[in-house]
Amino acid sequence: MMTRQERALRNAVVILTVATLVLGGLLYWSFRTMAALKDEPADGDSSDIATAGGQAITEQEWIDELRNKHGDEVLLAMLNHIVVNKEADKLGIAVSEDEIAKELKRSMAGYDSEEQYYEEMQTELGLTRQELQEETEYRLKLQAIATADIHVSEAAIDDYLAQNPERFKPKTELQLSLIKVATYEEGQQVLDRLETGEDFAALAKEVSIDEESRKHGGSIGTVEEDDPFWPADLLTTAGQLDEGDMAGPLQLDDAYALIRLDGRIVPPQPEEAEIREQVRQELALDQAAPLQQVESDLRAKYDTAIFIDNRLQD
Repeated sequence: MMTRQERALRNAVVILTVATLVLGGLLYWSFRTMAALKDEPADGDSSDIATAGGQAITEQEWIDELRNKHGDEVLLAMLNHIVVNKEADKLGIAVSEDEIAKELKRSMAGYDSEEQYYEEMQTELGLTRQELQEETEYRLKLQAIATADIHVSEAAIDDYLAQNPERFKPKTELQLSLIKVATYEEGQQVLDRLETGEDFAALAKEVSIDEESRKHGGSIGTVEEDDPFWPADLLTTAGQLDEGDMAGPLQLDDAYALIRLDGRIVPPQPEEAEIREQVRQELALDQAAPLQQVESDLRAKYDTAIFIDNRLQD
């Protein structure tokens, strides 16, 4: 289940990921389409793949529709992958599995788990784990090509870290459950029942007016200690609890909540070298040409030719 923070972050991730990864999804679709075209009978016959009200849709009609709607993006994606890989080979740029894993981990910020992230990407974008990994490798190669001739000094990194001292400081994450009720008096009644030993999850399913958490026994997942989508007083109180302890009723929007701290996660501090390398890459990208321009320049460099539609020619 997504918390408010996760829903907001998910939307942001989806928007950003669409811009950088949707070409990957289209690329994989194109491979399947090309395979279908190659297997098509010579006489042009095409089998039915769906029907509605007795009217059939043939495989060729489906392929033609996909080509008309997405063909431009697919073709450019295929060309970009070719020229970026050629340039990476020429420059000796290789991306390790560890680099891919670290980049994906950054993309997973705000999700309860790795599995939840991949499930969301599959649901929102239709991209599998393997496709996400391969597109992440592509993006890292493209960024490395874009910044190959850019030098970022240690002094510039020092300045950035001095100006952004909190950015890489790990934030404690709170695993919380809540029971939301309409009035303070109802909250007191629920608290009395909890103090007599009634089960928190069972009570949440019975009386909570928060539909999303109620079906999960009150669990709202993981929330960062300074999550702006939750009242500061509520998070301060939750942060002072011992695991398993409860507090409330606390003001929550126009209602009240009983909260329970289910767990506390204190992420490890990233290594200094890892932090500096991330800053170095970001500062270099700030100085680099837009990645879309880099792709366009590489297509020109490697004599890309398109024979089916002049609209795509640079």
